[in-house]
Amino acid sequence: KQWYQRRVRGTWTADVYEDEPITCKLSSEESKSGKGASFKITHLETPSYFHKYLVGRGGAVKKRLENETGTEITIPKPYENKDSIQVKHWDEDSLASLEIRVNDTVERARRQERPTHFISIPVYSNAISENLGKFEDLVQEMIHPHHVQNPEKLHLTVSVLKLFSKNEIEAAISALNEFAPRIPYILCGRPLRGSLKNLEIMNDEPDSVRVLYSEVTLTDESDRLQQLADQCLEFLIEKGLVDEHTDTHNRKDVKLHCTLINTRWTGSGPQTFDATQILSDDWELTNFGDFVLEKMQLNSMQKEHKGKEGYESLLTLKLV
Repeated sequence: KQWYQRRVRGTWTADVYEDEPITCKLSSEESKSGKGASFKITHLETPSYFHKYLVGRGGAVKKRLENETGTEITIPKPYENKDSIQVKHWDEDSLASLEIRVNDTVERARRQERPTHFISIPVYSNAISENLGKFEDLVQEMIHPHHVQNPEKLHLTVSVLKLFSKNEIEAAISALNEFAPRIPYILCGRPLRGSLKNLEIMNDEPDSVRVLYSEVTLTDESDRLQQLADQCLEFLIEKGLVDEHTDTHNRKDVKLHCTLINTRWTGSGPQTFDATQILSDDWELTNFGDFVLEKMQLNSMQKEHKGKEGYESLLTLKLV
């Protein structure tokens, strides 16, 4: 067995055996300070999705992290689906140094990833569903049919989230449940009744459009719906679930709109279309009907089902 001296916490410790077998539980930290050992094993919580960024091509990133911090890192295999990495370290400074570098690597990778979940308010009524069907018939010669939203999926987006582990999803659910008691006060105890009408586009060129949407207007002309969306997003920012500075999908003043056409929903057909006729005063269908907004949901973008909302809902908060 090889042994050597290593400086640990300001003192010299001898007889550190490198080939001793290590058996670890998935605890936050396990000490090995008995005979033949003077190191610790710590598990850093890291979503398994980002483990590939910590490995790097040919293991280059992992080797660099180990060399820079004097630690040994064990990263689970992809099929293990573990949201942590194992770190063997000889002092707390090396662990702290590694943790900073791991967090930085993960956060830089996270910023490059697309959102995985979104918070929405479904917009549905029989009248809206019927009128959207008529609208699809009217525009069928202008766009690919898959570019028109399914009536069951019509919604207002409050916020998008990047949740890559079970713990992150649970944190989002916990935060929304904590926010829920505020909803009756924000809405003044009254239902959100309104209508879906008027057509608008996201850009200034009606002959080259990607997204066409309809506006939501409350019957009482109040700002209760806007207040609900803004306060919910602000709460998520406070909880650290949304980064307003780096995530361009979110902003404190939520732009509430109900998307009817989006050319990005399928790779088929042109990526833009000419909406000049649709936006003209002569267009016959601009009022899609009335609604009552009944709930707010946390949905996964990665899974869909054939239910009324069209997405897998992880949490539902009642609005009425």
